[in-house]
Amino acid sequence: MDAAQPKSGSEPELRIRPSGRPTQLRSLGLGIGLGALGSLPACVPGCDSFALLAWLACVAPAAGAFAGAAGVDPLRFGAVAPALWAVALALLGAAEERASLPAPAWGALAWTGLFFAGMGVGALARAGAASAAGLALAAALLVGLPSRAGLPGAPWPPRAASALLDLSPFVFLGECSGVRDMAWHRSLYASVGTDRFQRSPWSAPWAAVTVLALGLGCAWSLDRRRFRPAARSAARGG
Repeated sequence: MDAAQPKSGSEPELRIRPSGRPTQLRSLGLGIGLGALGSLPACVPGCDSFALLAWLACVAPAAGAFAGAAGVDPLRFGAVAPALWAVALALLGAAEERASLPAPAWGALAWTGLFFAGMGVGALARAGAASAAGLALAAALLVGLPSRAGLPGAPWPPRAASALLDLSPFVFLGECSGVRDMAWHRSLYASVGTDRFQRSPWSAPWAAVTVLALGLGCAWSLDRRRFRPAARSAARGG
């Protein structure tokens, strides 16, 4: 009887550790921490909704990669951080005299999709710091390239400028949030030379929903691929 007692006491531990998943409390805490990281600009005096979008354009995929590498379940805890970012955006919007984002809910779906896509990369790479740093660098480059990061010089040729605007996650989040054409935003207009060309902006509902579906599917499938063998081994061991 004494020999059987430790075995029954260790059963809850066997359901968690063989799979490599963090505990529910740790997953929730990580989500809240990443949510606080993404909401930092909202604490800066004078910050507006566009500044928060630019920050999230760089942070969302990287934060997702960190969560995915840590083994956070995308279906149970993947939406914690993006939901906190939505709260931060809502607070900023409420403080503005005139709402700058006509449809912030679609923007929230869009950055949630970027976060889930990052989770898929993190689950595949299993290296939180490296994958997060790589995605943050790539996102920052895509955000800064259309305006040449504010460096002096002639703007890109019209066709290249239009393509870079389409690839910018900042432009994507802004247009998913209801802005008609982010190319005319004050942070991009002069440096991009928007008056030289025309482009078709992202369609807010369809683009946001598509990115959310693709990101969630990527996160779920790669997470399942990572943890299915461990779950089977734990079941055999039990």
